[in-house]
Amino acid sequence: MYESYWKLQRPPFHGAPDVSSFCATRTHQGALLKLRYLVEHRLGAGVLTGAHGLGKTFLTHVLEADIAPSAGPLARLVFPQMSPAELLAYLSAKLGAEPGHPQDTLRTDRVLAVLEHRLTRLAAEGRHPILVIDEAQLLVPEQFQVLHLLLNISTEARSHFSLILVGEPDLIPRLQRNGAFDERFAVRTTLRPLSAEETGQYVASRLAHAGQPEPVFTAEALAVLWELSQGIPRRINQLCDLSLLVGFADRLTSISPVEIEAAAEELLTVAVE
Repeated sequence: MYESYWKLQRPPFHGAPDVSSFCATRTHQGALLKLRYLVEHRLGAGVLTGAHGLGKTFLTHVLEADIAPSAGPLARLVFPQMSPAELLAYLSAKLGAEPGHPQDTLRTDRVLAVLEHRLTRLAAEGRHPILVIDEAQLLVPEQFQVLHLLLNISTEARSHFSLILVGEPDLIPRLQRNGAFDERFAVRTTLRPLSAEETGQYVASRLAHAGQPEPVFTAEALAVLWELSQGIPRRINQLCDLSLLVGFADRLTSISPVEIEAAAEELLTVAVE
C-alpha cells in the first residue's frame, strides 16, 4: 500500500523472509559461521538457541542457501511433537527414503534402520545431509534418545550427517538433563537481541534491499525503535511496517519517534484485544 509513496520496490518489513535480504549483524553472522563450520567439517550435532523473534528459523534458511552443493539435502522438521517413530519416518521421507510397509512406520527400530540406511547411502555418494529440528525445546527424552542413536551411525573420523536443533533458551537445560546426548553437540550458538547500532543497520539494510537507499527513519526514531523493540527483529519489523503506513497516511517525508510510538501503541492495543 505504501511502497510507491516511500519509493520502495517491495514491502521491506513484512512477507516471507527472503534470504537475499539477510542482514549480517554481529550475532547473526557469528551464529551462521558456527553452523557453517559444523556442516563443512562434518562435526555431527549443533544447537542454535535464542528468544522468540530473533530470526533462528530464518538463519537456518540462510545456511541452507549458503552451504556447498555437496552438502544436503536438508530435511526440516518444524513441529516435533510426534512419537519417536513418526519423527524418524518424517525425516526419512524428507531425505527421499523409500517408504516401507505401513506397519513398519509404527516401530522405532525399523524406521531407524531405514533412516540409517538412507543417511549412509547419501554419505557414500559424497553428500552430507542436514537434519534441522525447529522448536526443539518441545522434544521429549524419548526423542532425544532416538536422535542420539542416530548420531551413533557416524564414524569416529566424521559424521554422515549434521543434526541442528533450533529452539528457545530452555532447550539448553533440557539437553543438559540428557547428559550423553548433550555431549554429542560440537557447536553451540545463541542469538542475542540487536544493539542500538545494529538496529539502525538492520533497518537501513531492509530498506535498501527493498529499493530505498536513502534514510527514511530519523536517528531519534531509530533510538526509540530500539528501545521499544528491545532489539528483537520481529518486533522491529512490526513497528517499522506500521510506522511506514502511518507516515504514508499523514503524507510525511520521514519517520519520527511519534510514528514509532503510535505504531507501538497500536500493536499493544491489538495484542490486548
